[in-house]
Amino acid sequence: MRPLVVSLDQGTLCLTLSGDIDFVNSAPISQAIQEAVVQGRPALVRVDVAEVSFLDSSGLGVLVAALRAATECGAVFRVERPNANVYGQFEIAGLVERFGLADSDGGRSGAGR
Repeated sequence: MRPLVVSLDQGTLCLTLSGDIDFVNSAPISQAIQEAVVQGRPALVRVDVAEVSFLDSSGLGVLVAALRAATECGAVFRVERPNANVYGQFEIAGLVERFGLADSDGGRSGAGR
């Protein structure tokens, strides 16, 4: 299973992350996301993390870099469907609101999919 799947549809860049997102693979994932945002110039960047089993500080860095890239191109950024462990990492890091999860039920329902 690939840790990142990228698709662009009608101005929405969908990034699906899966497996472990950590120091081992964070650099190439981050680079691929940056390139997808710059090339796609989307209005919305959605990051589905439902299948992420582990996320360390490097993985959080991937998401923060994706947020920054989206913001720089004027796109709305939203993380969706974190499991309880990943959501806990977002809470500890103070990123729940920045990732667009504060206005929902923790983003776990898949609302907006």
